[in-house]
Amino acid sequence: MSKTVRPPIAKAIDLSAPYFEAPTPRSADLVLYVDFDGVLQHQSVFWHPRRGVFISQKEAPGHSLFEWTHHLEAALVNYPDVRLVLSSTWCIKPGYGKALKRLPIALRARFIGGTFHRRVHSADPWALDSFRRTPRWLQIWNDVKRRKPAHWLALDDDVGDWPAEHQSNLVACDGNTGLSCLRVQAELRDKLEQFAGQDNASAG
Repeated sequence: MSKTVRPPIAKAIDLSAPYFEAPTPRSADLVLYVDFDGVLQHQSVFWHPRRGVFISQKEAPGHSLFEWTHHLEAALVNYPDVRLVLSSTWCIKPGYGKALKRLPIALRARFIGGTFHRRVHSADPWALDSFRRTPRWLQIWNDVKRRKPAHWLALDDDVGDWPAEHQSNLVACDGNTGLSCLRVQAELRDKLEQFAGQDNASAG
């Protein structure tokens, strides 16, 4: 394996860590919280210390990692100012940096952070377990309160306990079809248009 040479003025990034420092800015007027499993790919995703992340062909035959990513790219084409936050256990394992390396460069450039932040949550085993046990909607809401975006949406399949007051912010996916579902694609576009329109109106 060839050795990676980093520019001397750049701060080294530990890709084995669950989170690396997000680029500035860490917030935006419109933020979309994106889950991976059950959204950009089938929900039957597992991790093995030697094999890494993989989709079970026994539970999801014919499916592959990030097979529905192009649907997210297409939905965002007309919204260049939308920024993304990773809302997934991928923030912890394999880690935020390694997770983003799986994405196309243009999509990767939209990310400004993850809902798990080691400076906020710590990286000790107790803190990691506590974060995993926190309901997904609350992980996202806590991040919203930190970033304070003008508008936000969440694209997720972990929606069983999503509170009524935040339903308008949610685009719910079925974990077996994710963003390949035409209904989900249409709802995401509709809500992006609605929230972007609100942002333009407030700016005017």
